[in-house]
Amino acid sequence: MLISAIFIIFYTIPVCLIAIFQIRHIKMSNKVVILDSKDFNIAKNYAITTQYFHIFESIFSAILFVFWINFGFYMLQEICGVYSNGILNDVIFVVSFLIINSILTLPLNAHKTLMIDRIFGFSKTTIKLYIIDTIKSFVLLIIFASILSYALIYLINNYSNWWIFGFVLVFLIVVFINLIYPTIIAPLFNKFSPLENKDLESKIINMMDSVGFRANGIFIMDASKRDSRLNAYFGGLGKSKRVVLFDTLLSKVTQNELLAILGHELAHFKHKDLIKNIGIMAVVLFSLFFIAGNLPSFAFDGFQKTSSSVLCVLILISSLISFYFLPIINYFSRIAEYKADEFGSNLTNKTDLGNALVKLINENKAFPYSHRIYVFFYMSHPPLLDRLKALNYKFQ
Repeated sequence: MLISAIFIIFYTIPVCLIAIFQIRHIKMSNKVVILDSKDFNIAKNYAITTQYFHIFESIFSAILFVFWINFGFYMLQEICGVYSNGILNDVIFVVSFLIINSILTLPLNAHKTLMIDRIFGFSKTTIKLYIIDTIKSFVLLIIFASILSYALIYLINNYSNWWIFGFVLVFLIVVFINLIYPTIIAPLFNKFSPLENKDLESKIINMMDSVGFRANGIFIMDASKRDSRLNAYFGGLGKSKRVVLFDTLLSKVTQNELLAILGHELAHFKHKDLIKNIGIMAVVLFSLFFIAGNLPSFAFDGFQKTSSSVLCVLILISSLISFYFLPIINYFSRIAEYKADEFGSNLTNKTDLGNALVKLINENKAFPYSHRIYVFFYMSHPPLLDRLKALNYKFQ
C-alpha cells in the first residue's frame, strides 16, 4: 500500500490541484482578447471541460495504479504462470498488462475524442475510423511491446546493472522510432500527398536553403478527416526529415503567414533544439531506469518480484517521475519558443508571424489565459499573449 500512497500523494493530488487552480483562473478571466466574444466563450468552456476531464482521468489512473499494485499483478502472475521463470511467460505478462491497461482506459480516450472534442467542433473522427485507428494502435503496441519486453527481460535476468543497458536500449529505440515515424508509422494513420503548389514549394525550399535545412519532400497531411485544428511540423531525423502541412492549415492562412510558421519551425533546427530535446529525454529515461533498477522491496509487497513485474512497475511509475521533470523540460522549451519566434520573424516578418499565431489560436479555440502554476508544469509554449508582446504585435 505504501507505493500506492506515494503515487497518490505525489502525483494524483498535485495533478488535480493544478487542474483546479487552472479552472478557477479560467473562470475568473473575463477580458476578451484575440478571440471574438463567441469564440472566447467556446474556448473558455472547452478549457474548463478538458480540465475537469483531466481530474477524472487522474483519479481513474490512481484507481488503476492501486488495482494493479494490490490485486492485478498477483492475479496476472497466476494466470501467466511467471513463476516458471520462462522468458516467454514474462513477455506474455508484460504485453497482457499493457493490453488490459489500454482496454481499461479506452473508454476515456473514446469519450475525449468522440464526445468532448466533437461537441466543441474539433473532432471529425467517425466511430469507424476511431475503431480502425485503435486496432492499428493495438497491433503496433503488441509488436513493439513484445520485442522490447523480451530484450529488457533478458537484460534483467542476466545483468545486475540491467537498468544501464536497458536505458541505452530504450533510448536507441526511441531515436529509431523518430527516424522511421514520418515514412513508416505516420502513413499507417494518415495520407501524405506532395505539395502541388509549386510557387509555395519554391518559397519553402528557398527558406530551408537559407538555414541549411534539407528535407525529403514537402507533404500535405489529411488531418481534416480527424480534426479541424491547424498545425505544421518538420518530422524525422537524417534523410527521413520532411515538411508536413496539415490540409486544415492551407486554407486558413496566407502564404506569408505559412512561411512565418515554417520559419519558426526552422529556427528549432537552426538552434539544434531537437538535439537538446533528445538530450533532455535521455536524462529523463536514465532517471526512470535508475529508479526502476533500485526500487525498494515495498514496491512489490502484493506480488512476486520478477523481471516482468519490475518492467510493469516501471511503466506505472513513469507518469509520476515524468511529472517532476515537466517544469524543467517545459522551462527550456518555452525559452526555445521565444528564440524560434524571433528567428522566424527575422526570416519573414513579425506581423506575418503574429497574424499566423492569432489565426492559430482562433481556429484552434485555444483559451489565451492560464494560471502561472499550470504554465510552469504543463506549457511547452509560452502563453500566446506573452509571445505576441515579445513580437511587439498590436492586438485588441
